[in-house]
Amino acid sequence: MKVIKRTLAVLLSACMLFAMASCSSKDSYYKKAGAAWAIDAYKALPEEFNEDTCKQFWFAGDVFEFPMKADEFFDKGWEIVDVYQEDVDENYPLDPLNVYELCLNKDGAGMMVWIYNDSAEPKPVKECLVVYLRIGHHEEALLPGGALLDTYYKTLDETLAAFNKDMTEFDKEDCVYGYQFDAEGFDNCSVRFDISDSPQGYYVANVEYYVFDPADLPE
Repeated sequence: MKVIKRTLAVLLSACMLFAMASCSSKDSYYKKAGAAWAIDAYKALPEEFNEDTCKQFWFAGDVFEFPMKADEFFDKGWEIVDVYQEDVDENYPLDPLNVYELCLNKDGAGMMVWIYNDSAEPKPVKECLVVYLRIGHHEEALLPGGALLDTYYKTLDETLAAFNKDMTEFDKEDCVYGYQFDAEGFDNCSVRFDISDSPQGYYVANVEYYVFDPADLPE
């Protein structure tokens, strides 16, 4: 029994040291990136956030796992800012087999999404599926691996290394990298990072999540 207790104590100590080292590493990375907000955000991440998965991201205080129903955004306080007409809200009936583009806003943070009604009947926006979303580089978000938007790197390799895992090269010419992953009911999801070069360095210009291959998305 003493041996078991001693072994458990050693394992727990090792786990604590690993966690402390991980936080320390992130603190250093975020300080270097000039993203002091990320230090507190990373430490306050809920237990369900797993930076090793491609499905999750943290944005405006919320953890999301893609794909999701539109009502997950509304339940977290996000609001529709429609660029086409003013009467669109979460109960707006979306035509069957139709994609609708919306902008969502919460406390000044914003993203663009495509909402898809996959049924043969009209359905409220809140009951439809988010098949695509895009977050711009100026937003404060934690991406897979704990990587950041709005951060400059000296080289492309340094940019890719921030995600802490090997990436797929989707488009070499346009410098688009990311991951493919399976989700319940979908086997061709992906998250893609549009990496740009500027006088200040390399940076992630946009992050995009797709349910389908972009070439297969409904018109």
